[in-house]
Amino acid sequence: MSKYEILSVLLGCIATIVSLVVWFGQRKIQKESNDLQRATSELAKKQLEILLREERGKNTARLSFDLFKDGKTYRFRITNISDVDAKDVDLNLLVKPEDSPLVKNDYEAKFPVPKLQPGSSVTLIAAIHLGSPTAYNAVLSWVNPDGTKVSEETYAAL
Repeated sequence: MSKYEILSVLLGCIATIVSLVVWFGQRKIQKESNDLQRATSELAKKQLEILLREERGKNTARLSFDLFKDGKTYRFRITNISDVDAKDVDLNLLVKPEDSPLVKNDYEAKFPVPKLQPGSSVTLIAAIHLGSPTAYNAVLSWVNPDGTKVSEETYAAL
């Protein structure tokens, strides 16, 4: 073999080695690119789910329930904290009827509430005494503007 042939073989081997190094580097970059595309796709799906949930939430009423002291009197308060009306709002305390702190005449005069507008509240007198519990479990139920009936268990505490 002449020295030109040896030089050609060496240059061919070097070119092959360089090609292999570049090829492996490109494979690594392509894998990272695919992983990034997969992560971007997952993020887009989650964002779409959040947008759809928010869109559904715009047509859903949310109510809060609390117990507070108004001067010398304790009161239960139900407030519409959403942007839509809640219809046929009802309250059911999860206590024995004889242990209920609700004043029967006050409850019967106000419930079910036909329409509770956003930001509006309805209060009930709570006959709390020294032997009464400091927290009450309750079920709030109402109808959303789209006609779906919601029943949610909650609690109020002093």
